[in-house]
Amino acid sequence: MGMTVRGKVKKTRYCRILWPTDFSALAKAALPHAVGLASDAGAELVLLHVLPLPAAYTVPDLSGALSVSLQRKTRVAAQRELRRLEKQVKGPNFRTYTVLTEGVPFHQIVRAAKRLRCDLIVLATHGRTGLAHAIMGSVAENVIRRAPCPVLTVRPPRFQSGM
Repeated sequence: MGMTVRGKVKKTRYCRILWPTDFSALAKAALPHAVGLASDAGAELVLLHVLPLPAAYTVPDLSGALSVSLQRKTRVAAQRELRRLEKQVKGPNFRTYTVLTEGVPFHQIVRAAKRLRCDLIVLATHGRTGLAHAIMGSVAENVIRRAPCPVLTVRPPRFQSGM
């Protein structure tokens, strides 16, 4: 964080920025902010996707082999999508890399931020309220509470008008 040194404010320098994505249009609302900040600071931009735990997408009566195969296909598809996004955002004055992990999204986002020593997390808030929010919780909210660094949250355009 910026600190005051003898009356002057010391500027914060971002070296590594984390952009978690679930590949939704909502998550992509935060991407221009992450790219802009990485580009301006010459920082590394980490694109992170968290795969759900295998239990979340296995059907009980499937054989174990089929379940493992489905898991592998999901992982391969996610890696492909991360690489595609990485190609889209590559810029001349900042480096990008991708991280694919598995588990509870907010836990893995916080864990990656700590492990990779990120200076900033940039993520979209999904704008859920009411029952959906109560049941699913908010990934952004949980990340903000536990993050080891500042978190920039971006509300997707359709939620900005107070709808």
